[in-house]
Amino acid sequence: MEANGSDDGDSCLYKFDGLDQLLEQISRDELNENDHVRRESLRQMRDWIVQNPRIKNCRTDDSFLLRFLRVRKFSIPRACESLEKYLTMRQTYKKWCHNLDPLARDLKDALNYCSLLPIGRDKGGRIVVLGIVKNFNTQQYNSDTMIRLQMLVNEVLFEDQANQIAGFTHIFDNSDMTMSHVTCWTLENLSNYLRSVINGVPIRLKENHFCNVPSFAAQIRKFCLSFASEKLKSRIHCHRNLEELRQSIDVSVLPQEYGGKLSVEKLNERFREYVVSKREMLLALDQMQIELGDKVETVHGSVDIIDAGAVGSFRKLQID
Repeated sequence: MEANGSDDGDSCLYKFDGLDQLLEQISRDELNENDHVRRESLRQMRDWIVQNPRIKNCRTDDSFLLRFLRVRKFSIPRACESLEKYLTMRQTYKKWCHNLDPLARDLKDALNYCSLLPIGRDKGGRIVVLGIVKNFNTQQYNSDTMIRLQMLVNEVLFEDQANQIAGFTHIFDNSDMTMSHVTCWTLENLSNYLRSVINGVPIRLKENHFCNVPSFAAQIRKFCLSFASEKLKSRIHCHRNLEELRQSIDVSVLPQEYGGKLSVEKLNERFREYVVSKREMLLALDQMQIELGDKVETVHGSVDIIDAGAVGSFRKLQID
């Protein structure tokens, strides 16, 4: 399966002057990436995919494989492990990860809600994604659609190599959220999402901002944090109001309703068009296949979905 969705460099959202130079610096200084390392890592990862008996079909284009190499700073064993977790996640939770068609009724509606969308790129090159909880219609859809929307947004943004390199900043505005935004989550969905799905997504999440979290959601927040690593916890910031949020986020990146220039509706309209342009790539993801084992993954890796022998065989490989 080849490059159905490889980034050609022209589809970068919110590109600004100097971004290319900034990305080169981040690649070199933070990710240990250069032309030789990238070329050799891609070659070795493709060889590993071919030799892995569990993987029946997988994209092997540069853009796709670089998602995993960059999030693991070009450690080939860890990148291969991340790829297996990602493929296993997609196959285990098909209701969330398959048929991410932006023209399907549920996702088309969810995209129209303006509840999750990229709004700009900060000075560090990171894509800023805003979640407006109150905009999600819990009378029509439940947490399954919430997760599907998150997966669709992730897949589209992961195709952009600028996002692979610079990473993400997430902002969640919980103003005026209702109890239905909590009760639409079953305990099973919440647990599976936190234990397996988040652990299977290859994302460089640099900052996570939560604003106006109501008291009735405090216990849910505490439960969610119990699944987070210490590294992730250190990147979570809670703000009592929008004014506190503006002190941490460049206001020029925010929508008009938060002190910026363009309205949420206008930004969302632009993003919907971008998503539809990636429809072929999104649907082609369902062609990937991995043979599932009997083990159950936990977020801390105490019982892993990964065959240690398959990944372990890569630990002896070196880049000359």
